[in-house]
Amino acid sequence: MDARFLLLALALCAALAGCASRSNEKWPTLAPRPGEMSPLVPRTPMSGACAGCGQDAAAVAVPVAAPAPEPVPADIAGRIAASDKAIAAIEAAFPAQAQRTQAAIKAAAGGGADASSEAEVQRSRLESVFLPLAIEARSLDAIEDDLVGKADAAAARAQVAALRVRVAALEAARDGN
Repeated sequence: MDARFLLLALALCAALAGCASRSNEKWPTLAPRPGEMSPLVPRTPMSGACAGCGQDAAAVAVPVAAPAPEPVPADIAGRIAASDKAIAAIEAAFPAQAQRTQAAIKAAAGGGADASSEAEVQRSRLESVFLPLAIEARSLDAIEDDLVGKADAAAARAQVAALRVRVAALEAARDGN
């Protein structure tokens, strides 16, 4: 243990002696010596320091003009019309299928196995009427995503909002049956 301590102390003394070898300064410095810097490095006049070594003032940022908003995509009107048509088809098919389902359920209440299975078939058909509704809800999400940040998108957003109200009404009607 003593030999290790002695070697460590000897190495430390050698390192300190290397730092103290410059007799013209009061303490060691990490600044480069005059012969260690290339003459090609630009210098600040009268100081000898490198130009751009943290002493220069930061440049003022140039303001960038915001880009003009893009126009509404050309296919938005067609996509809204397609969603409107699909939602209208669901709205048209729902009342008739709901009546058939209710009639089959009433018939199954007093009937046998055949009436009960027919009621289940009608219930499944009623649910299948609403399958495109989820697709149209996702389609409206995609349309709204495409309208973000676009110029003159207020009218299209209003149409999408009206379609969302119709989708919500259909979902409420489905949950009521």
